Amino acid sequence: MRIFRSPLSRLCAALTAGLLLALTVPFGLQAQTAPPGGGSSPGGMMGQQQQQQPDMQQLRLDLMALQLDLTDQQRTKVQSILADQRQRRQSVMQKYRQRMQGAASDSSARQAMQSEMQTEMQSVQEQTETQLADVLDAGQLESYSTLYGQEASSPQQQGRGQQQQQSQSERVESSIEQLGAQFDLSDQQLAQLRPVIKQQMTQMNQLRQQMKEAGQDKQKRQQVMQKARQMQQKTQQKLSEVLSEQQMQKMQQIRQKQQQIQKVRKRMRRQRMQQMRQQMQQRKQQQGGGGGAPPQQGGGQ
Repeated sequence: MRIFRSPLSRLCAALTAGLLLALTVPFGLQAQTAPPGGGSSPGGMMGQQQQQQPDMQQLRLDLMALQLDLTDQQRTKVQSILADQRQRRQSVMQKYRQRMQGAASDSSARQAMQSEMQTEMQSVQEQTETQLADVLDAGQLESYSTLYGQEASSPQQQGRGQQQQQSQSERVESSIEQLGAQFDLSDQQLAQLRPVIKQQMTQMNQLRQQMKEAGQDKQKRQQVMQKARQMQQKTQQKLSEVLSEQQMQKMQQIRQKQQQIQKVRKRMRRQRMQQMRQQMQQRKQQQGGGGGAPPQQGGGQ
């Protein structure tokens, strides 16, 4: 399974380099509130990574400042509010991490704790939004809610098959909302962009499937990547026909900032994997090196 991850990741990066990179769900409630690792133990390595990566926090603040058009004074106040939010979230995650470690074999208890943690995280988010309401104007606050608010529904509650088409439609509308929030688009521009977004999402799904079918065939993977680049160029052309020069410039700035964030995330993943390997080696040494003498395998003369 892992052999597909690298080319698929590269494909997604190429596909999102144009329109969809600017539409990527930003660092918001989903990334910071949901238990890391798909709901295993809260915090863990991800919490450590966030503490170790102040440059990521700075990049995220830069991105928010671009998206919401923050003044320097607003940016300073928002930075303080988000730092306080980060501290409270880490405190909640640490508390539940310790509790979950004590209930490692009780899945029902862990699920109940996860639900409690989500409730506390939601409370933290609501407090943050109350503080932001004193700093942002009405338009900025609405944009913040659109870009960084809580997900309308949980993916676990969505079915597959027939609902898959519906979820794509919902993603199109979500993308339209995010575009409007970031670029102050007119109703006419939003109407013109809706089919562009829908078409690109459909093509993305097709290209992902083609990449999966290509397997380890290098030539076929390169052909899919070429199609992705061509699609990106066509999308950029369509965008330039709808957006103003100023809006295109802002999209480019947001795109560059998100690319920087992706690079930092890759570095964080590499560091996390390195830490995990080091921890595994330490455990092996502790388990096998107690007596100092090596195991007597095939010894004797």
